Amino acid sequence: MKLGLDGRVALVSGGSKGIGRACSEMLAAEGCRVVVVARGSEAITETVAAIRAAGGTAEGVSADLTREADVQRAVALAREAFGAPDIVITNVHGGDPGDFLEDSADVFIESFQGLVMSVVHLARATLPHMREQRWGRLLTIGTAAAKEPAPGLRLMAANTARAGVVTLNKQLADEFAAFGITVNTLATGWIATEHMRDQVGKMAAAKGMAPDDLLQRLSRGVPIQRMGRPEEIASLATYLCSELGGYLTGCLIPVDGGAHRAAW
Repeated sequence: MKLGLDGRVALVSGGSKGIGRACSEMLAAEGCRVVVVARGSEAITETVAAIRAAGGTAEGVSADLTREADVQRAVALAREAFGAPDIVITNVHGGDPGDFLEDSADVFIESFQGLVMSVVHLARATLPHMREQRWGRLLTIGTAAAKEPAPGLRLMAANTARAGVVTLNKQLADEFAAFGITVNTLATGWIATEHMRDQVGKMAAAKGMAPDDLLQRLSRGVPIQRMGRPEEIASLATYLCSELGGYLTGCLIPVDGGAHRAAW
């Protein structure tokens, strides 16, 4: 099946590790020219090299996309390398764990700046081109906690901000749908990435448990009875960014092994 992505320019934030790397590699395999954006230059180099070794086209940019100046620089470098991005995947991690009475007002502000404003900055920098050509894809790799915060996970500020991203994306979807632009959010569950394992390690330490024991307990709470793989998120992300995904917009889509409890 051809997804109609040959020659498209895709900018993937957090594109050098975990879900972001899987998205970068899968989009490149479908013919996109991929700009891998992340903070760690070593991981960027490895990801770009892997894409090129597999016959794909990619460039890397070291940038912190929670900062507007870095967003502008990353988009400018993408234009220089391949042209203005047609596809943008936003993928920014949340803040540190904390309860409501522990988190200061500054923690909430930082979470909003990092999660919501990073999408705002990227959208402002890339939507004008998409609107002009009447085609574009904006996708956020989010979390199911934006809708159903998991009991016991102390992520008050981050989960509050992530819910704001879902609403922002729905508003953007409504505003830009007539221009052939789709905007969606993936509500991921427990996905076996390095970041997730670090988070589980901290949770296990706080509970006095071994990380593997906690992972096993968490897996029992997922109907599929295992953690998800980054490729299982990237495959849906690639479809949503494709020509065939053009009639699906404004959605929060759970990809969590059935862990969400609502029927709709």
